[in-house]
Amino acid sequence: MRGGATTVRKRRRGLIVAAVGLTLLALAAVALVVAYPRLGVWMIRERAGTKLAAKLGRDVRFGKIEVSFGHATLHDVEIRGELDGDTPLVHADRVDVEFDGWQSLIGRVRIGAVVVDGVVARVQRGADGRDNIRDLVERLRKPGDGDGAADGDGSPSMRPEQIDVHHVRVVANDDLTGTTALVGDGDLAWTPAGVAAHLKEVSATTIAAPRATATAVDITKTPGAAPVVHVTGGEVALWPKFVLSGIAGQIIQNPDAARPGTWVIDAAGGYGGVAQQLWTAKGVVDPTAVAASFDLEAAKFQLDRLAPILEHSAVVDYASTSIDTKVHVDLDRAGAKFAGSFHLKGLNVGHPMIADKEVHDLELAGDIAGSFDRAQRRLELTRGDFNSRNMPFSITGVVTAPPQPPEGDPQAAQLGPHGLRTVSLRLVIPTIDCQRVLEAIPTDMAPYLAGYRLRGVFDADVKMDVDWTNLDATVLDGHVGINQCRVVDEPSDSPRRLKDEFEQYVEVEQGQWISFKVGPSNPDYVPLTDISPYLVKSIMSTEDSAFYFHRGFITSEFKTALVNDLKAGGFRYGASSITMQMVKNVLLYREKTLARKLQELFLTWHVENTLSKDRIMEIYLNVIEYGPGLYGIGPAAWHYFSKPAKDLNPVEAAFFSTILPAPKERYKQYCEGTLTKWTSDKIERILKIELGRNRLTQAEFDTAMATPLVFAKDDSESEEDCLKRVREAIKKARPTAAPPRDAKSPAAPATAPNRRKHKS
Repeated sequence: MRGGATTVRKRRRGLIVAAVGLTLLALAAVALVVAYPRLGVWMIRERAGTKLAAKLGRDVRFGKIEVSFGHATLHDVEIRGELDGDTPLVHADRVDVEFDGWQSLIGRVRIGAVVVDGVVARVQRGADGRDNIRDLVERLRKPGDGDGAADGDGSPSMRPEQIDVHHVRVVANDDLTGTTALVGDGDLAWTPAGVAAHLKEVSATTIAAPRATATAVDITKTPGAAPVVHVTGGEVALWPKFVLSGIAGQIIQNPDAARPGTWVIDAAGGYGGVAQQLWTAKGVVDPTAVAASFDLEAAKFQLDRLAPILEHSAVVDYASTSIDTKVHVDLDRAGAKFAGSFHLKGLNVGHPMIADKEVHDLELAGDIAGSFDRAQRRLELTRGDFNSRNMPFSITGVVTAPPQPPEGDPQAAQLGPHGLRTVSLRLVIPTIDCQRVLEAIPTDMAPYLAGYRLRGVFDADVKMDVDWTNLDATVLDGHVGINQCRVVDEPSDSPRRLKDEFEQYVEVEQGQWISFKVGPSNPDYVPLTDISPYLVKSIMSTEDSAFYFHRGFITSEFKTALVNDLKAGGFRYGASSITMQMVKNVLLYREKTLARKLQELFLTWHVENTLSKDRIMEIYLNVIEYGPGLYGIGPAAWHYFSKPAKDLNPVEAAFFSTILPAPKERYKQYCEGTLTKWTSDKIERILKIELGRNRLTQAEFDTAMATPLVFAKDDSESEEDCLKRVREAIKKARPTAAPPRDAKSPAAPATAPNRRKHKS
């Protein structure tokens, strides 16, 4: 019995122990379910957060925290510092932390994997040079947080076994350099074996400096080795119309101990979206000093590889065009310095501002050096030694472009093309044979110069200063030594043919030509001796006052024309002497192209050295247009006033001067039989100019002022029909005079219409 009782007591004690054990386990389970998460949240906020804040030297804030056994989820984590401004340095939408749950029960924290998602980092540096991240980087580099090492307070390290960060976005602003950098998306992975980051949609923009983007940037770093940065799909816009694209390469920490903190760049790419390797860039970047030095080299390649860029440009037939270049560039906070060389061969261009047809086989080689000041937006070319088709020349100068004012700002109207404010250039052509200069001009660009042979030497030194805030102060000065040249051979249709009677062709509408003789065989032709001297004096007063004293060029008018063109924003005004106008009317097309102006200058020089001043004036007055289809002063005098040209009085002569800029449009006054107020006032001003220059006596002036201008109207045509004819002539008018040099003479041109009513 006693043994049985003992057994019972033992069973009872076992049951009690089991019950107590189960109770304790139940209480532990309750504590694990109820108290553990709360304790975990408290530990994260008060212990881990405080420790992390001390480590980073920042305020660390958490939103909602969820803790379960061995796992914690932190929402809306922020890290802030005093230099962060209104936005935190880092904001993470969610942080998931794995840790050893059993170790946590005895107060030890051993972190496993950490996954961070939805990170926005904002890095900034103020104009004073202070930034919100440098001290953080230094803190993270401090010893005491190595693998498995204890922190400074003796507790185990809180460094996790690995960290994975997803969907990272970075915004970096640098007020000191005006740079903004963005990372659109990215992922990062860290383990004790190293770091790997994959960043997408990366961009960097600066004020008045290049813009850079990259499809992807990959960064890797292993212990004991330098970080390596790989770039793919990069693009750098040196300026809006010159883009280096398809950039791929790597950036590694410089192994040269003498240059600590610098990085070595080795990259290659193409241009303007062309996915081919057309250039290489190698150099060194110093992020701390915000400086770089690199060599950019484009080995010789054919421009057909740039077809996507050039197909809508002025460059044509580019399959045989080649280019190569080498440039060394040094960059720093202040700007850049550059020096190098290039060679462009076989260039073909077609543009209406250059010539009326394509220009082929251009060639240009050059050695250049200069600098760019970022703050002042000032580009200076200190060396520009060029050679084009065996003709050497140099261009140096300075261009400035202030920050573009907002649209509508009055200052915007004071800027030139591409936002330029000032341009100061100097062109120098050293003393060389005149023939070399002539041969440097492609025949496609200047067909009327083909067949000329020159002797002598040529040189030029021209300076131009333009300030768009004060265009009237523009400077255009220098020396062009064409008068040291002389013609030893010339083509059959050169100005020498104008010494005798010649045929003048005019295209009145597309494909419709008229012609007339300029010489004695034409009854409408009037020798200078039979032209009223009042007309000559009036024309000189309005068109070229010093005609009989210069050699074809009114040098002061070149500056005036330049200023007016700059104000108008295009080629609208010329510096035309009477000789130049005669050349345009008789020898050249009238298109406002660089090719026409170049030929006009040469032919004007040759005309002045071939014909007498009287012959030039005589031709001019016998070929210019005075109304629709009305060419030459002989028919014009009869048509308007029913008198020969020699009998024109000062008022009638002044009237002809008023219509020359727009003879068709101003012919409407004849149709209506009355002068506009503008014309009446203009005639009076011309007469006063002539009086002031002693081209009219006081008596002649007084008589002229009292003489009304009366048209000899043709009653066979009504005013309505006359105006209709004028409108039709204006609509069909062509900007041409002589037929193209490379075209045959127009077949069977019509004779110029004779609008005389009678002739004595």
